[in-house]
Amino acid sequence: MTPSEITDDEGDRVRFRRTSDSPLVFHLLGYDVEEEVEPGELTELAFDAMLTSRFEIENEQTHEELSTLLVQPR
Repeated sequence: MTPSEITDDEGDRVRFRRTSDSPLVFHLLGYDVEEEVEPGELTELAFDAMLTSRFEIENEQTHEELSTLLVQPR
């Protein structure tokens, strides 16, 4: 996943657009958001970043870390 770290500010609208070569379950820890991503499909996930910290993004099926979301306080 690129970039390997995503930085946003508290209160920002965060939008992930995702595609994958193989099926995976996109899991944003801390926000407890999970969504299936099917091969070749473009999916979008949007939410307001109200929690501040560093959150891992992983493939829930393999527990492989894909990226990190850093939400900084305003």
